[in-house]
Amino acid sequence: MTDETELNRLMAVAGSEGEALAALAGCVDRLNQVHAARVALARLDAPSLRAALEARRTALEEGTR
Repeated sequence: MTDETELNRLMAVAGSEGEALAALAGCVDRLNQVHAARVALARLDAPSLRAALEARRTALEEGTR
């Protein structure tokens, strides 16, 4: 058998399934949001996409100041 420290570690890992599943569900939700955003961006006409990219670039530059 393992020592008490290892046994406690194993019990903690085994008991963290719910937390791991919740984290995974959050990641899947985020990936679905990313996909939806990319689909929406792909539907933009070129001038609108350029304007959105420029606005984002400007916002990022202002955030670093």
